[in-house]
Amino acid sequence: MLKKLPDIVDFYSSIYGRYPFDAVGAIVDDAKNVGYSLETQTKPVFDRVPDETTLAHELSHMWYGDSVTLTQWPDIWLHEGFATWSEWIWSEHDGRKSAHQYFETLYNTPAQDTAFWTPPPGNPGTPVYLFNGTIYNRGGMTLQALREKVGDPAFFRIMRDWATQYRYGNVTTPQFIALAERDSGMNLQHFFDVWLYQPDKPTSW
Repeated sequence: MLKKLPDIVDFYSSIYGRYPFDAVGAIVDDAKNVGYSLETQTKPVFDRVPDETTLAHELSHMWYGDSVTLTQWPDIWLHEGFATWSEWIWSEHDGRKSAHQYFETLYNTPAQDTAFWTPPPGNPGTPVYLFNGTIYNRGGMTLQALREKVGDPAFFRIMRDWATQYRYGNVTTPQFIALAERDSGMNLQHFFDVWLYQPDKPTSW
């Protein structure tokens, strides 16, 4: 699937702004016992030949994670939620499952399934939950819900401005909220509270 790498980078550059570094590639190991990939700057490391989704996820970290980097670990959703949503928008762009369809599939998870919904991505609590599934899935859902709330023009302006205005810097969730409100012209305090900080399944935003 590495043959897709140039296309993915070109697509992300078109929506997130120019690629932040002067080299791009991948390192593929034969180390299946490792069990994960790592978004090392310019050349993500894979424990095996990655599938297209994994490749898209790790490449998006060049913008969100390696260029725009969290200040404190509890804001890890700014890396992983963004990379998860990036998987979805690449799939949508490629004519497959849309980001909305990914959102709907996950949102159909019952509210009683607290292991899916908790902890909320903006408040993971103890370090053991920093890379919990909610950080990825509910983090990605937060962005898709934001897209549908503010509309595509404002949403893609938010994503691009976040990647370009804070390039090579450290960021916080309150900074993202402020930028989203500025670019959309909307008060989004309730929206982000229910999606990022409340432990229950969001029902109104």
